[in-house]
Amino acid sequence: MKLPRHQLAGASLEAEASLAPGLIKAVDEGNLPFDVVRPKAFTTVKEGGRAMVFREPFGQTISLEELTKAGAQSVGRVLGALHELDTQVFIDAGVPSYDAAGLRQRLTTELEDVALTRMAPSSLLGRWDTWIADDELWQINTVPVHGDMDEDNVLWSNGQVSAITSFGEAHVGDPAIDFVWLANTLDLDLLDTVTESYAMARGTGGDAHLLDRVALHSEFALARWLLHGTRIDSPEIIEEARAMLIELDETIASDPDEISGPRWQMEVPSATTPVTSPDED
Repeated sequence: MKLPRHQLAGASLEAEASLAPGLIKAVDEGNLPFDVVRPKAFTTVKEGGRAMVFREPFGQTISLEELTKAGAQSVGRVLGALHELDTQVFIDAGVPSYDAAGLRQRLTTELEDVALTRMAPSSLLGRWDTWIADDELWQINTVPVHGDMDEDNVLWSNGQVSAITSFGEAHVGDPAIDFVWLANTLDLDLLDTVTESYAMARGTGGDAHLLDRVALHSEFALARWLLHGTRIDSPEIIEEARAMLIELDETIASDPDEISGPRWQMEVPSATTPVTSPDED
């Protein structure tokens, strides 16, 4: 069962529920090489909104530290298949959809909001503004993306990805967003294996600036965490985000070459709390 803890979590769950039929159809028709959550029922909770009872997909989570070359190839194929999915599946589900210009405008607006807080180092604001303004980085076609990829949302069986869960942040957007969790953890050889397998799965010539945008999304997640804290008036989140932004800024200043790639880690709490029972099937 997935039980939303607050309004934002409820919206995420509803987005996942609306997308489920299209994803399940794509899996069953062989267009996605992994399983997804299959809702069985919904129930109203006393705090408001709905909880979702679902069939647990087959597989188990692993740490990326355990990832093998074969596993990295599997991840690349899976992300390639997801990003090749017909965007109409996501559009019909009513999840957000952006083109490249829309993505840049959204980032620009958020950057302005971060600047207004006066809590982020100016050097970071300038760094992100330069990336957003670089036309070469944004010569992309937006695709269906998961939007919240991490170790907890990927299930494995026999060394291969068997299922992907938690599509509550799914949207049509920048494929780079789905690589942040990998780029923050994997060594360069395994990351290269993932991106090579991904390019083959998509049948494209590759994305020369994929990892540049991964770095932007990875760093900018800290800015979004700060904005989240200000919007819900949480001193704890605000202070945590400020400290992480200062640490990132100091790291860049002390060793810009080391931080030139997507190697900055953060963990933002999930919007939903999955509650599972061994009796569910």
